[in-house]
Amino acid sequence: MHTDHELRPQQPLRLEKAEHAVIECLHGTAWITAYSEFDDCVLRSGERYTIPNGGLVLVEAVGSGRIRVHAPAAHRPALLRWLHLALSHTLMTRNT
Repeated sequence: MHTDHELRPQQPLRLEKAEHAVIECLHGTAWITAYSEFDDCVLRSGERYTIPNGGLVLVEAVGSGRIRVHAPAAHRPALLRWLHLALSHTLMTRNT
């Protein structure tokens, strides 16, 4: 699932609680500031950025632009995550 947004200068788009969502720049240039991240990110057409945490993210155009925000994949139940990690660890141990 995704949503498209038209961006305009000095009118930042606010994204909250969007951890692991992906911002894709469709047109123009997008300036991204994410909570607790030391550096901002600048995207140009065709580039993507994965939101690193659940804090506030501001996305603003440099000029004008269009972005698409892809919702993060649904979280797997805890047991499946644990099994995946255990299997990965077992395979890595056997290959060393």
